[in-house]
Amino acid sequence: MKKHWPLVLFLIFYFSIIAFKLISHPTPFFDWDESLYIQTGKEMIEQSKFLMPVWQGAYWLDKPPLIPLIYGLITKLTFFSTPEITTRIFSLIISIIILGFIYVFYNRVLKNKWLSILVVAITGFTPLFLQRAQTVNLDIFVLLGWLGYVIFFDNFFVSLFFLFIAMMAKSLIGFYPIALITICYLYRFFRKEIKIIELKKIIKKIFIHSLILSFWYVAMLTIFGQPFFRQHIIESHFRRVTSSIEFHFGERTYYITLAIQQMGYFFYLAVIGGIIMLINFLKKKVSTTELFFSLYLLGWFIFLNLTKTKIFWYLYPAIPQFAFLGVYCIKQINQKSLKIFFYLFLTFVLFYQSTKQNILAIIYSKPEPYYYLSLYAKNNCQSLNVLINKTSRNDFGTLDKLGLLITTTKWWGEHPSMVYYFGKKIKFYYQVESFNNSFKNTGCFVIDKNDENYSGIRSMKYGDYYLIVK
Repeated sequence: MKKHWPLVLFLIFYFSIIAFKLISHPTPFFDWDESLYIQTGKEMIEQSKFLMPVWQGAYWLDKPPLIPLIYGLITKLTFFSTPEITTRIFSLIISIIILGFIYVFYNRVLKNKWLSILVVAITGFTPLFLQRAQTVNLDIFVLLGWLGYVIFFDNFFVSLFFLFIAMMAKSLIGFYPIALITICYLYRFFRKEIKIIELKKIIKKIFIHSLILSFWYVAMLTIFGQPFFRQHIIESHFRRVTSSIEFHFGERTYYITLAIQQMGYFFYLAVIGGIIMLINFLKKKVSTTELFFSLYLLGWFIFLNLTKTKIFWYLYPAIPQFAFLGVYCIKQINQKSLKIFFYLFLTFVLFYQSTKQNILAIIYSKPEPYYYLSLYAKNNCQSLNVLINKTSRNDFGTLDKLGLLITTTKWWGEHPSMVYYFGKKIKFYYQVESFNNSFKNTGCFVIDKNDENYSGIRSMKYGDYYLIVK
């Protein structure tokens, strides 16, 4: 702690300002991620279904169960506060651990605590990292697992734990470290940097780790059968690579443009730093192991650019990569002036970036009309039937014709957070005919202002929505 006091001070500062904001200005869970994971975790506990996430009583086979379950447990155990605060504080704590891991990880190459802190600062103040640090999400656990697995690779059980975390966050994507470490050691073997005995030892460890975690897939296939294979493996993984499913469209250079938006000038420094790193490697100034650490997360960014489905938060694990390469570019400056440059640059990162984004003021959700509608309906309706608005119905119809929907696409409606705040089952309708048949019964119904007029006992307006009570 004494040796790395600058890092400790930075992490205390980072945690304090964000925790103050989360506690002093709580906001509702936003669509989509937060409400999905909180609601599924809550239902898992209430219904004692722990095999997979549960949405409105049905198993959601797309995602592994651990992370929603953890968030669900937090909402139950921290009864002394509101879930909107405690779950987000938990995400912040995980993000602080990640920043600590980033420091340890890249200090193995930089061998300079000041430059390593600079990597941490650049990462921590990137808009996407800030957003994930303050919200309920799975992405932080992926990066936590990926970094932890490599940092603690020499310890069989600790590294297995972090691989388990990554796998339980994003399933097959969690095995990313396995692929990278295998490639690294095979390359080192063919370059005769290691002997066959060491290679066999590494491959054996990786194989055992993979085998242990693969038993979960065997168990789920045994229990859920073909639906699990279709939804979890084909739809949730392979179709996202081969097609722009649902509404996640984007140009071919989507992630490059996004990286530039997120990193600013650091992106261009990172490109220069990457070129310098490769040149130094070819000149044998950088070892294979150092190259592995230096470009560990670059493979993920390359993979993203090959996928057809474009989702902005997928960039999250690549943020430390650009931060490191940008700092590596700075490292090439003459050592005598390095510290002076570092202090000036760190001042820029801490104050310019935080002022530019106004960390304490920016919010990711606010009480919307449908939030108030759900709270009213919670105390006044036994059931809720929601007709998706006309524009969305047409959009879903078009995607359906193009074959870009998956099994669970129509589970969520327009605002999944309504399910959490209503507290009971909501039925979403994507066809007017089906809704009309339901409207013949008594109950509560929600329509958009652009739909035809429905008469009921009582009608209340919430923004663009009408709540009809029959």
